[in-house]
Parts: sequence; structure tokens; C-alpha cells
Amino acid sequence: MNQILMVENKTKKKKNKMRSSGPVAISNIIRFFAIVIIIFGITMIGHSSYAIYRDAKGNNTENLAEVDITRVNDTIIVSVNSTYIIDKFKYSWQNSQQTSVPEESTSFEEEIILPSGNNVLTIILEDETGRATTYKKEIILDGVDIVKPTIDIQQGQGVSVRISAVDETQIEYITYRIDDGEEKRIDKNNIEDKKIEYVVTEIDRGEHTIYITAVDSFGNIETVEKSVIVSSDRPTIESIDIDKESGKIIIKASDIDGLQSIEVNLNGQVYNMNDLNKTEATFSLNLREGTNTLSVKLTNVNGLTAEGKTEFNYAN
Repeated sequence: MNQILMVENKTKKKKNKMRSSGPVAISNIIRFFAIVIIIFGITMIGHSSYAIYRDAKGNNTENLAEVDITRVNDTIIVSVNSTYIIDKFKYSWQNSQQTSVPEESTSFEEEIILPSGNNVLTIILEDETGRATTYKKEIILDGVDIVKPTIDIQQGQGVSVRISAVDETQIEYITYRIDDGEEKRIDKNNIEDKKIEYVVTEIDRGEHTIYITAVDSFGNIETVEKSVIVSSDRPTIESIDIDKESGKIIIKASDIDGLQSIEVNLNGQVYNMNDLNKTEATFSLNLREGTNTLSVKLTNVNGLTAEGKTEFNYAN
């Protein structure tokens, strides 16, 4: 009997032990999962906060870039100034393909060629915050001249340079400058003038660069530059000799800046020496018995000329 009770007591103790350990194990499991959930939650909150920040920046309308559009001849100049770095500059005309230009700058200019008629320009600026801001500008070209004037510069005689500027509608004025000198303006004479011509004479002897700008009545601008060599010295016939042994006439000529060509007419027959580009040259021709007529024309590299003629008898 006592033995049975002892067994029963042992059995009850075992059951009691089992019952007392149950709640401890469950609480450990719950604690573990609670910690995991908290860590996961913190991670998710961190990612969500970053995403919200980027999204908020992307939809932020503060500190938008300033865009200025001006027309220059047949192009427009888009000037951009931004607080944030602009990663990409995208633009497109209506019903045309989009062009994308990498920038990586807060301030820049882009030149865009104008279409042939009225159109709408769309500009998209993508900045470092993830924003893509769109700007639109309607371009009206009806009745607008976008063709630049044309400029021609010709070396004149001596120390002069002739300037000519022509526009298909109306010319407004031209300016010119010699080297680093003062810029001077020449206005048209009449409202309807399409052409301005002017001869520049106040140029020192030597090589110079002349800068010309022409502006028409619609504000179209053309600028050109040209190097010119100015000299008031004309080429010279140094001597005309007759070599009786060979029966030839020998002509010597020179120029301080350089001879470009020599043209000789002997008894109606024309002879030419071209592209000489040297300061001295000699020309010899066969004479005939009796009367000979001779004319010589010299041209230097500056376009200045010198001429002479004579008639003489030759007997071998």
C-alpha cells in the first residue's frame, strides 16, 4: 500500500513539474518572435522613411530651376540656373523626337535650332533630387525673319578695306573694329535699305585683323573676321634691259610686300607670271628686228598695281 502511494506521489510530482515548465517555454517563444517583429518593423520603417523622403523631394515644387529662353537668329538659347545639380536636360519640339543632354551642373546654356514654323518647345530638367520638372514654351515665327545678314570684305586699293552687308529684308547697322581698337558703328541711310557699304581707310600699314558685325531689323546678327595686309606702296619696275647677244628683253620688278603677278604685252603677244609671292622677279622675252611695243602691268599681294608702256627699235 505504501509502495503504491509512493509511486502515485512520484507520478503526481512529475505531472506537476511538467505543468510548471509549460508557461516558461511559451513565454520564451513569444519573446523571440516579438524581438524579430520589432527588428523587422524598424527595418521597414527605415526603408519607408527613405522612400517617402525621396518621393517628397521628387514632388517638391520649391527651388525650381530658372529657365530663360532668348532667340538669336535661327536658334534659341536656353539658360538654366538651379539650386540643385541638373543631371539631364531634355527637349523636344511638338511631334518630334526627344533629345537628352547630360549636364551635371547648376548653371548652363543650350543652343537649339528653330523649326521652320510655329511650334511648342518642351523642356524637362532632371535634377539630383529625383525631380523631373517640365517647362513648355510656344514659339511663334509668323512674320519673323530668322535669316542672318551676309557680310563681304574686300581689300581695296592702298590702305582701304571695303565692307558690304546685305539682308533679305532690312539691314539695320554694321560695326567694325581693327585688331583691339575701338568699335565703330555705321547706320543705314534709309529705313528700307537692304544693304550697307562702307570703305575703311584709317588702317596702318601692315597685317591686321578686321572684325565686322551686321544686324538686321529683326535683330539677326552675323559676325565675321578677316586678316588683311595693308600697304600704300605700289610695285616697281626696277629695270628694262636689252641683251643684244641673246636678242632678249629683260624686265626686273620688285615690291616691298611681294609681287603677285606680272603681265607683259610684247608686240601684241601677252605673257603672264602668276602666283609669284616674292619680292623680286625677272621676266625675259625674245625681241624682233625693228619696232617693238611693250607694256607691263605689275600687281602686288595687296592688290596694288603699277603699269608702264614703251616703244623702241631693236637691231641685232
